[in-house]
Amino acid sequence: MTPEPTGSEQSRPTIPAPRAPAGSAGAPPTAPHGPEPSGGASTALARLDALTARPFPERRAATAAGESGPGFHVARLWRSGPLWDADPADAAAARAQCTDQLAALVAVVSLRWGEPVVHDLTDALERGAQGLPVPAPLDVLCALVPRVYAWGDGGRWIAVGAGPLEPEQPRQVLGAVAARPPGGGIPVPWGGAF
Repeated sequence: MTPEPTGSEQSRPTIPAPRAPAGSAGAPPTAPHGPEPSGGASTALARLDALTARPFPERRAATAAGESGPGFHVARLWRSGPLWDADPADAAAARAQCTDQLAALVAVVSLRWGEPVVHDLTDALERGAQGLPVPAPLDVLCALVPRVYAWGDGGRWIAVGAGPLEPEQPRQVLGAVAARPPGGGIPVPWGGAF
């Protein structure tokens, strides 16, 4: 059961309501029409491909662009400028551009691996807030994005999402790769509901 949105959740940019595969929480956003913006889906896809090719480290390490650890990577694929003191119209444009970037990336990746399974990360966020274990990379993702669009590819779990949860933070599109679907009792998208 999904909780009713709180005030902070209502301020999140929403991703267009998509078609849902059976047993999923939603479906991918619709790709934008018109020319691809500079650093658009092709750049984000190249970064996601580089992420899937990168070996997993033995220990957790964080950088300005993301975090990696045994069996996972999370990295920023696209980012807006700062929004702390932005004009409201500029902030709205950044949110719309982020949604468009995510939609274009989901559309391109879906051509490769089929329709994604959409997973709301509220349960993972609540578990973390209660001090309960949250498996990687969900522990990183749930603090940054409200949901992910996920695919399985050759045993790996690949996901993308956009956020963050706080309205004044810069918008970003994140990519995640895991050696296997995250577990730990949290329902995880992997070709259907677990």
